[in-house]
Amino acid sequence: MPMAVKRKIVLLLMLSLPVLLAVSCFLYPPEIRYSSYLVPNLEEKDPLKMPDEDTGGVSYDLGGSSIIVDYMYEKELNELFPEESTHGLYSTNPYTYGNWIDPDLGYTTNRFTVFNVSVINRTFAKMRLDPTEAILITDLGETYHSYTVSIAAAKYGNSFENYYKSILGQSGNEFYRYEMRLGMVRGKNYGLDEVIFRGDSYSGLIAFDPLRPEVKRVQLVLNDIVYRFDAFNRPADVARVSFNFDRVIDKIEVTPEMRLAELEREKVRIRMAGPEHMVGNRVNDTARNARAIDSALESNISQMEKCFIDRYRRGEVDPGNMMVSFTVEPNGTVSSQNVLEVTGINSENFMNCILDVIKTLKFQEIVDMPSEGTNIVKGPAMSVNISYPITFSVYTEE
Repeated sequence: MPMAVKRKIVLLLMLSLPVLLAVSCFLYPPEIRYSSYLVPNLEEKDPLKMPDEDTGGVSYDLGGSSIIVDYMYEKELNELFPEESTHGLYSTNPYTYGNWIDPDLGYTTNRFTVFNVSVINRTFAKMRLDPTEAILITDLGETYHSYTVSIAAAKYGNSFENYYKSILGQSGNEFYRYEMRLGMVRGKNYGLDEVIFRGDSYSGLIAFDPLRPEVKRVQLVLNDIVYRFDAFNRPADVARVSFNFDRVIDKIEVTPEMRLAELEREKVRIRMAGPEHMVGNRVNDTARNARAIDSALESNISQMEKCFIDRYRRGEVDPGNMMVSFTVEPNGTVSSQNVLEVTGINSENFMNCILDVIKTLKFQEIVDMPSEGTNIVKGPAMSVNISYPITFSVYTEE
């Protein structure tokens, strides 16, 4: 090839390289993660308000007693319910989306805006804070009302019960998740009619709708803090306390090195709660009772973990639940293994891998055994059919 032609080819490649790079960036844009959170704003110089060193929030001095407000980051909310925050789309954390990433946005959004509110009563006979009267005012002039657990207790229409009913599906698993979420909210949300006597303290979560992207500043207002009661137990002195917060939105471009390091720290957690149904098992068949089945599955848990984590890191499978069925024959081998139901898991290859593991389970051989009840007449052993739920979730090893 003539030297002049070679020069032209090299020059053409150099000129086209920026275009090729631009096209590749357009076709494969970098992964951007956003996180939105609130930080206390103490610019007003109120002597009654001070940063709280223990929580990172703001403490208000009410006659020697304290009202402490701490914004709850998504990570903190997920740490409250670690097991319930690792099932992707099917995470049951009532306050967040868990580790689910919105496929349209490429990151996890806020499900709610959540504060932890604590009352430390050092000076008054008793105190009471009404969480249903709490409001969140944005710099856009919007007013958000707090969420209560039940519809009946919601003064302004916001309730977790109604919120989760609106997205409730038709399956039994959906109803189970609905009940799980409400149960957790009952335990963590700031309770109604909670009385804090002198020397006691109380804390709970107060949640609002997620903020619009344009919001830059909010004010949390606790409208009904009763710190003195009359002889008839009616509120005598009531305080209204507000707390200002600035909104911060972080933007991080995820590099391949960052993603690889994250994947290496991600581990699978497998939960096996025991057989859901057993058909054909007999009294005193200790070789194939629930304990023996649990033990056999647990002894092969490392193989099931490998089935999941390798495919998860390649993006081939998501966390979720599967109901497997299998039959244990009298000779101790497994036959007729199948997947009855899946939730979240979307990989046939992965399900086949789990079935291959189940097929290798070994149990003690049973030839003859006592029949059911107290009858001591010997009888032939029967096949035992089992339905067993298995949950696969992912957590990050710190």
